[in-house]
Amino acid sequence: MATPLVDARKILRDLVAIPSVHPEADPGGTVPGEAAVAEWLAAHLRRLGADVRTTELAPGRPSVVGVFEPARPARATVAFAPHLDTVGVRGMIVPPFQLTARGGRLYGRGACDTKGPMAALLAAFGRWTRSAAARTGEVRWIFAATAGEEQGSLGARALVQEGFRADFAVALEPTNLRVVHAAKGFVRLWIDVPGKAAHGARPERGDNAVFRALPLIRALEADVAPELGGRRHPLLGRSTLNLGIVQGGGELNLVPAQCRLGIDVRVHPGCTAEAAVNLLRAAVRAHAPKAKLSVIREGPSFVTPRTEPWAARLRACGRGWAAADWFCDANILAGSGTPAVAFGPGSIVQAHTRDEYILARELEAGVGAFAAYLQGGR
Repeated sequence: MATPLVDARKILRDLVAIPSVHPEADPGGTVPGEAAVAEWLAAHLRRLGADVRTTELAPGRPSVVGVFEPARPARATVAFAPHLDTVGVRGMIVPPFQLTARGGRLYGRGACDTKGPMAALLAAFGRWTRSAAARTGEVRWIFAATAGEEQGSLGARALVQEGFRADFAVALEPTNLRVVHAAKGFVRLWIDVPGKAAHGARPERGDNAVFRALPLIRALEADVAPELGGRRHPLLGRSTLNLGIVQGGGELNLVPAQCRLGIDVRVHPGCTAEAAVNLLRAAVRAHAPKAKLSVIREGPSFVTPRTEPWAARLRACGRGWAAADWFCDANILAGSGTPAVAFGPGSIVQAHTRDEYILARELEAGVGAFAAYLQGGR
């Protein structure tokens, strides 16, 4: 039996039941990837009347684009951008791929981030297709579900590189139905500090890479992090540095020949990724001159003005404005020239948690907010 087009809970049940853990995370014994969710979405969007196409980020990693052409010549193109992938399921204390209702909460991996917001939007589209607005509208609505968002928005980057553009875009994220019109960017990097291996009984014959890294680690805490923190933005606050990984050595009786530091810096328009990397390079030169710094991934910050008409209209359907210190596909879309925001039901606090859930009443509130937005865009 096909999923009802206007029942958000049943849509969410079907989406959660399809594992779509991204390839770098623990899939909990299932087949990882986004292809099965993409196939389900493509079929559902066709039932809603959309023209559907898929593109591949990599084999088995498609993005799905559904276009709802207006009855009249389009005066604007507005895109919604949910993502297909979820984080891993290791350590979850609720069934990850079975929507479980308990105490007004709907549990499951992706229930909050971001299959819940996606289910709310699809149910709203189900209502809209039956309305007068669908028969008289002048807005081209696009549903663009991307792969790889949890890996730095790989699918959104690919769409942008293919030339994807819109007059406005809404990245679906759990924002408590507040319009996130500004968000930090990030830069992630490795610093590899070399040493020389030797037997642990004769450490003087080696060069301990962990010891070599210690002055740099201290400088990151005492100098670089405070310097970044002093660079503030009126909406997004301070830049931050997190030393998330320290890897060195492999056996107790060996002098480590290498120490690797993994760093995540959050940036904003007043402190760019380039400026942050320059600070880190200077610290490396001063405290670990033989080390190698490698940027592995970065993404831009963005600020969309509250005066942007489509953003203001969404605000009227939601609960206010917000800024975020997390990254999503809105950053990529805004960076490509499409004014963008993040928006959706649910709380970001529940994203990626071991008991991930969305409140049932918030799921329905999301349907109402998206439906009002679609109706108002006629």
